[in-house]
Amino acid sequence: MKIEFYRHNLVREDKDACMDVLDSLFLTTGETVKNFEAKFAAYMGASHAVAVTSCTAALHMALAIIRSGQGMK
Repeated sequence: MKIEFYRHNLVREDKDACMDVLDSLFLTTGETVKNFEAKFAAYMGASHAVAVTSCTAALHMALAIIRSGQGMK
């Protein structure tokens, strides 16, 4: 028996945007990420945002910030 966990709703525009990034020189630090960070920060009402490549990286960053008490050094 297969139980459907998730059904994506990616449209051609989303797939094309992904291919544009994959075909670019920078996967994680290019203009697309910079634009995403700026738009996400504005959406959240924050002064800035940092995109990371995985949930593990986000959790690691959060723990480092908590442990330092002042943010990452």
